[in-house]
Amino acid sequence: MQEFLFYKKVISPFILTSKVRCRKYSLLLERKIVDFASDTAFNKIPRKLKEHYNINVPISSCQKIAKNRAKKIYETFPDKISDKKENCIIAECDGVMVPIVKISDEKKDKRKTRKSGWKEVKLTLAKKKGSIDKIYLATIGSREKAGDLLERCVKRIGLGKSTKIHFVGDGAPWIAEQVERIFGTQATYLIDFYHLSEYLSEASEVCSEEKNVWRKVYQKKMKENKLQDVIKELEKKLPKDKDEKIKKCLRYINNRIDKFDYKNAIKNKLPIGSGEIESGNRSIVQKRLKIPGAWWLKETVEYMLSLICLIENGDWEEYWEREYEKIKAA
Repeated sequence: MQEFLFYKKVISPFILTSKVRCRKYSLLLERKIVDFASDTAFNKIPRKLKEHYNINVPISSCQKIAKNRAKKIYETFPDKISDKKENCIIAECDGVMVPIVKISDEKKDKRKTRKSGWKEVKLTLAKKKGSIDKIYLATIGSREKAGDLLERCVKRIGLGKSTKIHFVGDGAPWIAEQVERIFGTQATYLIDFYHLSEYLSEASEVCSEEKNVWRKVYQKKMKENKLQDVIKELEKKLPKDKDEKIKKCLRYINNRIDKFDYKNAIKNKLPIGSGEIESGNRSIVQKRLKIPGAWWLKETVEYMLSLICLIENGDWEEYWEREYEKIKAA
């Protein structure tokens, strides 16, 4: 085969036409590897490549390619802002713990400087009222960063000056703080009805012998915005039985007194539960990042979350088309 000498490197005509360097992988093969890496362990990718494409790629290469590509997605993929402004957007946010490992640089033997623990991934979600299509973004970073990601999700759906944001959450104070910081009076915060019901259910055990009947009665009152009736009932039971379950329920309600407007949410056909974000925790975060035996570096989690959300948000094809265009232009 004829060869050419460029800058003291031997390059064959095949390399020039195929745009594949020696000991490198084609963009198409990278795409397949990254696709597998988004939902399965790195050590299982070689077997899948062999099964589907009859290609042998070592685990180390699969892992390196997937992590590097996820990092590029995190650093370069642009935000999207919708020109269309929606009247109402539904938003949610929640956290889930993932296993993290820290490696110190103090000693040469990394096995002796490895520390494992858990850190919270914060997942955000936004969608148009009445739609099943959702936009997800996630971070293992600060609460403020999670708030910024929530804003990006809402802007992609279509945030305008008159857009009303219906936020549903479990009552975590940091989430309420970020909703207030980002959206101010544009957003209404509603406590997830099923989290509230857990507190009512616990209180019912000491408030009535017919606990299921009692719980259903006061769940109905909460849906009718008869909040004071529920508080009076709990306070009435408190002097007779100082059980911690009643105190917890009262404390949960009183600390979130302005976030139980279920009546208007039901009237306007808006969700009163945050089941979608909890489902997202399982399908987006836990499905890949909490597989048995997986321990992650903090920065790798951030990159993998970007990759997974890219796919979930329907940006996969667009991303690779942009990468192919870069090669053509080179």
